[in-house]
Amino acid sequence: MSKPVTATLMAIVVAALAAVPLFASGYHLALGISLLYFTILATAWALFSGPTHYISLATAAFFGIGAYTTAVLPDLLPIPLILLIAAVVGVLIALVVGLSTLRLSGIYFVIFSFGLTELIRQLVTWYEVNINRSVGRYIFAETTTEGIYWRLLALAVAVIGVSWLIRHSRLGLAVRVIGQDETVARHVGIDTTRAKLALFAISAAFMTVTGAIMAPRWTYIDPAIAFNPMISFEVVIMALFGGASALFGPLLGAVPLVLLFELLIGSFPNYFSILLGLVFVLIVYALPQGVFGLLEARFPAVRRAASVTGMSAMAEKILGVVWPRAAKREAAGTAPVLQVTTMRKAFGGLVAVDNLSFELRRGEILGLIGPNGSGKTTALNLISGAIAPDSGDIRLEGRPIANLPAHRIAQRGVARTFQLVRVLGASTCLENVIAGMAFHSGASWGADADKRARELLTRVGLDGKADMPAGQFTYIDQKRLELARALALDPDVLLLDEWLAGLNPSELQVGIALVKMLRDEGMTIIIVEHMMDAIRSLCDRCVVMSAGAKIAEGPPATVLADKEVIRAYLGDADD
Repeated sequence: MSKPVTATLMAIVVAALAAVPLFASGYHLALGISLLYFTILATAWALFSGPTHYISLATAAFFGIGAYTTAVLPDLLPIPLILLIAAVVGVLIALVVGLSTLRLSGIYFVIFSFGLTELIRQLVTWYEVNINRSVGRYIFAETTTEGIYWRLLALAVAVIGVSWLIRHSRLGLAVRVIGQDETVARHVGIDTTRAKLALFAISAAFMTVTGAIMAPRWTYIDPAIAFNPMISFEVVIMALFGGASALFGPLLGAVPLVLLFELLIGSFPNYFSILLGLVFVLIVYALPQGVFGLLEARFPAVRRAASVTGMSAMAEKILGVVWPRAAKREAAGTAPVLQVTTMRKAFGGLVAVDNLSFELRRGEILGLIGPNGSGKTTALNLISGAIAPDSGDIRLEGRPIANLPAHRIAQRGVARTFQLVRVLGASTCLENVIAGMAFHSGASWGADADKRARELLTRVGLDGKADMPAGQFTYIDQKRLELARALALDPDVLLLDEWLAGLNPSELQVGIALVKMLRDEGMTIIIVEHMMDAIRSLCDRCVVMSAGAKIAEGPPATVLADKEVIRAYLGDADD
C-alpha cells in the first residue's frame, strides 16, 4: 500500500473516531476514553521498553504526577498550559530519575521503577497531610467528557506519530541496537546513556500528559487513586500482548484487553488482581513476542512490511570502493597513528596489563601475541574503551583517549571485533552494518547508508545476504558481518580479537585473504591471534606479551625465534 493511500486511510479512521462523541452514549464514550488512554500509555511504554528491553513499572508514577499537576493548577491556568506544564514536569523527573536508574538493568531496573511509584506516592501523601492538611483534592477543571475524549484522541495520534518518527531515526536505531547488545552499541559509537535517557523522557512526557488529561474524570483525587500501581501492570500486559516491538502492537493489545478487564471487573470485582496475574502469565508463556510477533513468524510479508530502517531496497553493488579515511591514510605522514605508553590495568591483586608500551604505524598490521592469560584481550579492551586503564597513556592521532568512554573512542576512529563473535541476531545483515556507520562523524543515513552498507557487505563476501537475519548466519558469515560492521565506522585503527579463531582450514584461508585485502588498502590493524601461520603471513611487526608485560617486539620471524618467547609458550587459546 502506497504512503499517500495509507495516510488517507489513517486520516479517515481518525476523523471517524473524532466523531464518536457526537452519537455515543455515556457508557460507550467512557469506554472510548478507557481505550484511548490505555492505548497512549501502552504505546508510550513500548516506545522506550519495546526496543531497549528495559521493563519499566514507572507508568503509574508519571501518570499520577500528571494527574496531580491538573489537581493543583486548574484554578490558576487554562487547560492547554496545564498540559504543557505536566509534560515539562514529567520530562524533568524522568531525566533526574533516568540519570541514576538507567545505569541499572534487568531485575534491578524493574524493582527500582516499581519502587519509584511508591516513593512518589509517599512524598505526595506526606505533603497533602502535613502541608495541605488534606488527604486529597477536588478538581474543578472546566472541561467535559467529550473534551477529555478529543484531547486523548489527539494525544494518541501524537504518540503513534512520534513513535513512527523515532523508529525511522538514528535514535530509534540506537535503542534497537542497545536492546540487542549494549556492548556492541557502545563500540559502534552510540552514546547509550543519552539515547536511553532521551527515549525515557519522551515516553514519560506522554504518560504524564495522559494523567493530566484524565484527572478531571475523577472530580476528587488522592494519592491512592493517582498512583495506583495496577496501572503499570495493566499497561505492561497490554503492550506485551500486542507486541511491544511493533508500532501498532500496543494498540492491538490495548483494545481487547481493556474490554476483557471491563468484563472481569464487572463480573469478578473481588478477584480481579488474581485474574490479571493469570492473564499476564498466560501471555508471557503463550505469546512471548505478542500477537504481532506471531503474525511475523507465520507471515514473512508482515515482517517486511514492518521494516523500520527507512532505507532503499536496492542499491548498485560496487567493488573497489575508496573510503574517506583511506584517502586520509594515503595523505598522512609517518607519525604513529596509535601510541600506548606504560599502560597498566589490575583486577584486584591480578595485574592483567603491566606497563605496556608500543606504537602502531599507519598502514601496518601489528600482531599482539602471547600465551593464554597474557593480557592481550585486556589490552584491546583498554584501547577500545571497554575498560579504563589504572595508569598510562593512550593516544590516537596524538590525542589522548585513555579515559574516554567506548562510544567516543569509536567515533574518533577505533573499531573492533570481539573474541566471542557479537552480531545483532534479531536484525538483518544490512541493519547490523548500518548500525556501524550511523553514529560517527560524517555518518551516512537514508538511501546513502543503504548503498554504502551493501558495498561493505560485498567487500567482505556477504553479497546477496543483506536482508537475512544475522542470527541465521553460519559462524564464518557472522565473523564477516562483524568485520563489515567494524569497517562501517571507517576506522583509523581496526582491532581484530581472534577474528580467525574457530575457522576450518578453507575458511581460514578466506579469512587471511580478507585481512590481506584490508592491509593492501592501507588499513591500520592490531590483531590478536594464536594462529602462527596467520601471524607470519599478515603481520609487519609483533608485540609479545606474557603475564601482562611485553617481553619482545619486532618482525614475526625474529620474535618467534626469541628464546624468552619460546619459554613463555605460545598457547592455542586466548585469555
